Amino acid sequence: MQISTWILARTLFNTFLTGLVLMGALLHATPSLAADAAFDSATGVLTLPVVDVPGTGVVNAGLRLSKDNPIEFTLQSAQIYTTPVTLNDKSARVRDGGVLYIPSLPVGSQLYELNMTLIKPDPITFGNLQVLGVTNVTPPTPDPLQLSITAGESRYSELCASCHGNNGEGALLGPSLVSSGFNTVNTLRVKINTTMPQNNSSACVDNGSSTCATDIANFIFNRLQR
Repeated sequence: MQISTWILARTLFNTFLTGLVLMGALLHATPSLAADAAFDSATGVLTLPVVDVPGTGVVNAGLRLSKDNPIEFTLQSAQIYTTPVTLNDKSARVRDGGVLYIPSLPVGSQLYELNMTLIKPDPITFGNLQVLGVTNVTPPTPDPLQLSITAGESRYSELCASCHGNNGEGALLGPSLVSSGFNTVNTLRVKINTTMPQNNSSACVDNGSSTCATDIANFIFNRLQR
């Protein structure tokens, strides 16, 4: 890549951004710096929330896949952040010679570290994609308590809300659960397991195939009680 081509492209890029400025297309909020780059395979759009562009500033950029063999991306949109942005190890950067460095692009269960090189100045197009590294991402282990609370919320709506209210506030047939006398999850679980719902206590029990009483107790104790 000739340096003159990079200078021309940077000039065009700045001109492109200037046009956005004249249209008022500035971002006024500091971005979430934890956000990775993202590629939408349905639209072919590569979103870069934070890109450090020398001579321009920090930019939120969108590039569209314009060719898939070989892969090329064309600049589609760009907005300059008007508030200070602290770069970190997830921030994309335009390096000398027109190299777009993307340190973290999630694809499925993997994170890709990529370089693309400026290959056309007008429209601004990056190609010559290089994979610098691939990291397997281990999905976070689900929190058992949160899973139980989520399940309990659903079962509460199904079995309990008609008597105790949608938010545990109490209703004609059931007392408030917001400030009940149950001060431990297990005490509440035992009550539900043996007596609730009223006149149909077998509908919500803990056994080998169900954790209904435990789930509803966790939901009430952690979400409704104050």
